[in-house]
Amino acid sequence: MKQTLTLILTLLAFATASAQSTFTSALKAKAKGGANIYGTVECDGKPLAGVAVSDGYEVVVTNKKGQYLIKSQKRNGYVFITTPRGYEAMTEGKDVVPQFWAELSEDVNKSERHDFNLRAVNNDKHIIAAVADIHIANHHNDLGNFRDIFIPSLKAEIEQYRKQGIPVYSLCLGDSTHEIYWYDYLYDIGDFRKTLADVGYPTPLFNTMGNHDNDGATPCDANTDFNATAKYRKAFGPTYYSMNIGKVHYIMLDNIHYINKPGGKKAKGIVGSRNYIHDISPEQMAWLKKDLELVTDKSTPIVIGVHSPIFRYKNGMSGKISSTLPEQNTQELVALLRPFSAVHILSGHAHRNRTTICKGDSSQPELANIIDHNIVAVAGSLWYSSGFGGPMLGSLGEPAGCKIFTIDDKNIEWYFKATEYSASEQFTCFDMNAVRDYFAKNGEARLFLERYPKRTDYAEWEKDNTVMINVWDWCDGWKISIKENGRELKVSRRKAEHPQMIAGIDIPNALWLNKFTDKNNKVKKHPHMFFAVASAPDTELEVTVTDPFGRVYKQTMVRPKPFSVKMR
Repeated sequence: MKQTLTLILTLLAFATASAQSTFTSALKAKAKGGANIYGTVECDGKPLAGVAVSDGYEVVVTNKKGQYLIKSQKRNGYVFITTPRGYEAMTEGKDVVPQFWAELSEDVNKSERHDFNLRAVNNDKHIIAAVADIHIANHHNDLGNFRDIFIPSLKAEIEQYRKQGIPVYSLCLGDSTHEIYWYDYLYDIGDFRKTLADVGYPTPLFNTMGNHDNDGATPCDANTDFNATAKYRKAFGPTYYSMNIGKVHYIMLDNIHYINKPGGKKAKGIVGSRNYIHDISPEQMAWLKKDLELVTDKSTPIVIGVHSPIFRYKNGMSGKISSTLPEQNTQELVALLRPFSAVHILSGHAHRNRTTICKGDSSQPELANIIDHNIVAVAGSLWYSSGFGGPMLGSLGEPAGCKIFTIDDKNIEWYFKATEYSASEQFTCFDMNAVRDYFAKNGEARLFLERYPKRTDYAEWEKDNTVMINVWDWCDGWKISIKENGRELKVSRRKAEHPQMIAGIDIPNALWLNKFTDKNNKVKKHPHMFFAVASAPDTELEVTVTDPFGRVYKQTMVRPKPFSVKMR
């Protein structure tokens, strides 16, 4: 359960922080009826009625004069609004965090006023860039790579929508930093907010926190989960909140319960093992119930941003669904979401692409309205791979990147945008003859695989003229075709280790950095691998992949195709 600081500690934590929304309205407002938080919501000097306002516990709506009143225990130290359809919260200067919240400055016995100013915007059609696991730690040139590689890629991708006048927003799904390095490299979650402005992040950004955005200097006690968020709340405000963008209702939740029990890896300033469990606290669940009660049209799409995926396939492929949350927690969440026709959960944490379409599990019909989009890390493998001279890859080998959601009215579509590739590229083709030769002749590969025999030794690949296709964001509804001289080849799907991941990250990480650990023996099989056998080693193949929305991606595979850590 989320715990709260005492009033004194709360005031100490927030007294030095500047309020996110410092707007002062000319509209009249007055505290009454025991309310200790009050204010107005307006646009162009005119009051906005029916806007939800919350302290994270109570949820009220503004009256026709744009006024709200909350009788609050001030536990979280802030008040926030749920921006209504057709409006957006302001950003200031280079800062990209919308001003939808304000920090509290008075104790519980004193009333305080906080006003919010919105601007009108036609955003029924809009774009969401979902980014996860940026993992800035101020080392391995991560700041430079974020600024010089990812930011230009994202800017180029969204420019096409900007030219059409379509609003673009970002959901950042946690682990923006890496708490074990906060005190060694003097970079914490507050610095990340500054970085967003410094690199010219190109959209307004709504953030949620991940396990690595908690403060590892927080001692383990009954209040750790709340206390460890103090720096996050100072930088980004609410750890859970909602907003309406167009006809979609967005909700950001914290599904990491930080424990930080004594022990673990020692680092400067860190006092515990930085451990955690996955759950949605009772406080969040109670607030979520109130928030969703205000969404009266149950055809409204619900998009939930969290750090850790909630639903996933048990075998990694398709079929049976499991939850990462405790059973009762899952049941409570599903019960709240069940009335809505379409629910999308956006998550990170695992550093891989894994889209779980829950309606495929007929044994759990209560999940049929839910799709969980687990999205690969912006940082790939913590920025290591680019330092090794290879491509930026996630934990299973797909390229680092983000997912772009296109929303038109209530229709939601999506595609994966790899940082170092165009959006028209969605898969990698491997000539297994060449992969076999590389692993057989490369001295570092031989040394690594002799030491770690559980890993896949592609030097032992037996079937000649095989090709392997890695479809980066495959899920139910995609199609694949491989033709040789117009003849359709039989295609099979099975899990397999990604050869570039072994050659380009695991081997140099062990041999170059002298990291000979048992973790190197862990087999990491990718579920999005497709195999076909050609008639000869030098025929051209036409590979066609089609996504669920009818977008077609093609590649002519000229064989023999050399294998290397830099190949595309």
